[in-house]
Parts: sequence; C-alpha cells; structure tokens
Amino acid sequence: MMSRENWLHELPAHVREAIVARMTTVEIPAGQTLRRTGDRAVGMYQVESGYVRLLGLNPDGRQVLILLYRPGNCFGETPVIARRPFNHTTVALTEVRLRMLAERDFWELYGEFREIPDALCRKFANNTSRQFAMREMRSTFRLRQLISVCFASLADHCGKPFADGSVLVELPLVQGDFADFLEVTRQAVQREIGALKAAGQISQRRGHWLLHNVEGLRVDGLAFGAA
Repeated sequence: MMSRENWLHELPAHVREAIVARMTTVEIPAGQTLRRTGDRAVGMYQVESGYVRLLGLNPDGRQVLILLYRPGNCFGETPVIARRPFNHTTVALTEVRLRMLAERDFWELYGEFREIPDALCRKFANNTSRQFAMREMRSTFRLRQLISVCFASLADHCGKPFADGSVLVELPLVQGDFADFLEVTRQAVQREIGALKAAGQISQRRGHWLLHNVEGLRVDGLAFGAA
C-alpha cells in the first residue's frame, strides 16, 4: 500500500544536488488532484512532505487506490521516459509539499549523469518484482493476513508511536481504500477489520487508525494458515 522507493536518495551527492538545484517547490492542499489520467507528462515529482494517492480507474468509472506515496517517493518519471500521458491520477491525501523537475531539465540531467538512468532501471525492476510479490501474496494469504500486513506497513512508514506501545496512523484511509487496494469487496474488509477490532488489535480515533499491537499484526500477517 505504501511505496518505499526513493531513487534520488541512492544517487551520489553531486548528482542529487544537481537535480534538486533545478527543482521548483509547490504546496498542494489535501484533496486536490495533481495529475489526471490522460494528462500530458510535464516532469517528475518528489514528495517532500505529506502523502499522495495513486488512483486507478475501474471499468465502472470508480477511482480506486493503487498506492500511497510518502515523503521521498518520486512519481511521474515513467510517462516522461515513455513519452506518453499519465495512466493514473494522483491526488493529495493530506496537505502536500512537492518538488517538481521540468521535463526539459529531466532529460538534460538524464543525459549528463549516467547514474540517473541506472537508478531508474533499478527502480523499474524493483517495482516489477514488488508487483509480482503482491500478486503472490494476494493468491496465497488470507484476507485478514493481507489487512494485517497493510496496517503493519502503515505503522512502519507513517505511524506516530505512543508510550504504551500503540501507534496512531493519521491518514484519512477508510475501509473502502483497503478493499480497493486488495481488490476485494468492502463487506469482506469490514468483516475482517471488525474481527481485528474485537481482538483488540486496532481501533479508530477521530477518523484515524490506532494500532494497539503492531507486532501482533506483523506476526498475524506472516502466519500462513491463520484463521
């Protein structure tokens, strides 16, 4: 559910600094659409603060969650390199601060520093591997395990820990988002989240998720054959 990649961070310092020097910064309010499916690629983006939704379009016209971008994540490079419009829509989940590298600057730096195409090749290869791994998980894990993995991942990447060991995930994610991401019905997710609440693993606080036992969720997510 949460992207982990930050290919800019992997670059040598002088290459990274050359890229950042050409970037401009923009602040986007929560809920605003950044790029829509079919929009022309105008450059690449890096999340400096906040969280962004990557949304796909169902055959029924409904937008569904594919991935969340967190600080450090980049997006928009693929349509630039492929010279095609955006295949997906990106929307600010929270208030977001973005860095943007214009298409012309991207190609100039891409040609100047060999490290950039090398890093992008690794990113695209890793993305493909993660997609296959996720497909395998969906076909092998039970739904409650998949939901537990999602919550544990959110705790690791954007959770706010408390002294009692609980972790608050302050993202406005609803049960339908989990259903869309896992490609299952909302009723099925509601049932499994209800079971996790009844077991004292999770609860909700003012529209956010409070995880009472992250290690338990992690173990549950990795335990094959769990009920």
